[in-house]
Amino acid sequence: MQIKEFPAEYFIKLEGQDFLLGRLSINKMNGSFWVEIDIVTKESKKIYAHVGNLYNSTDIDEAITSSVQMLSNYVRTGKRP
Repeated sequence: MQIKEFPAEYFIKLEGQDFLLGRLSINKMNGSFWVEIDIVTKESKKIYAHVGNLYNSTDIDEAITSSVQMLSNYVRTGKRP
């Protein structure tokens, strides 16, 4: 994925949730990426639940894939990693 400006936000539709979205806030610092993973309300984008953070990823695609997996696990189990 080609991201040129940071921080970048991506929203993920959550199956079966009409009022909530997954949000990945991607940041770059000193050549590595970190992602803040939250569940937010669809309308106001206010944080409903903080899922976790992913730090020190050297590859943006790997950071996004791992973050989506963390979000998926949280939605499925209701537990933070």
